[in-house]
Amino acid sequence: GRIRHLFRALATISRVKPDTVILPDPELFVLGPLWARLRGVRAVIDVHEDYGRAASSRSWIPQLLKPVVGALATINDRLGRKLANSTIVAAAELTSPGSHLVLNIPDPSDFIPGPADVENPTAVYVGDVTVARGALEIARLARTMPEFRFLVIGPASQDLKREMEEIAGPDANLEMAGKLPHREAWARARGSLAGLSLLQPFPAYREAVATKLWEYCAAGLPPVVTDLPGQRRFVTTINEDLVCTDLPAFTRVLRQLRADEDLRQRTAESARALAVARWKENRPDIAVKRAAQP
Repeated sequence: GRIRHLFRALATISRVKPDTVILPDPELFVLGPLWARLRGVRAVIDVHEDYGRAASSRSWIPQLLKPVVGALATINDRLGRKLANSTIVAAAELTSPGSHLVLNIPDPSDFIPGPADVENPTAVYVGDVTVARGALEIARLARTMPEFRFLVIGPASQDLKREMEEIAGPDANLEMAGKLPHREAWARARGSLAGLSLLQPFPAYREAVATKLWEYCAAGLPPVVTDLPGQRRFVTTINEDLVCTDLPAFTRVLRQLRADEDLRQRTAESARALAVARWKENRPDIAVKRAAQP
């Protein structure tokens, strides 16, 4: 799939002949800029994460090969930065000389917050569904909290979906919605009590602030997260009690959000205010245009 994607991208550059092309996937970092230069196109690579570290969290990579894949990913990243006309990065720890920081945060105007439905409480997860991102922990929460609906929006393999449903059990209210268009996904999430980010302690995730955290905030959903340094720093600005060290802590926080209207409203308002303020401060739409210019 990635090889097919690569050649489709190169063909699109030739067909469209843009002034600038932004290349957001690591398989495009080397051949993309080389091909763009041949076509007289300015190339910008978009680095979302530390791809070398991220190899340790990829379940499809055999354990013995992970160090090799990680080293190759790091080389690919560094070579791509040298070949591209410009590099944009999604987090400060990814910066290098000449790169441009463009925070990967959403425009709050794309989201319509709504009041939480406490009669039919929902905890939502939006994003790729993987073991490393807490899929099995969500299933365990669903098993533990049958009074809650756990709505999972995002692509998941059939094997993982089956495993999650087996863990949750027949009485759990676990809804696997699959991948949905952006607007439909967040329309489905509206009215939830909280947004979940159960990242596991892989090296690439320790300092990560996932885009979904900003999306939850923009949607007025308190983000309830695992206790990793990056997530802790982010969530503490809203309410440090939303950081959970184990599954019992998650159940306690979710039930508190349902029972305590004042807590629920304060955290939702604080989350939304943070998303609005940070967007105004950083304006990533303007920053990415600036980075793409000669």
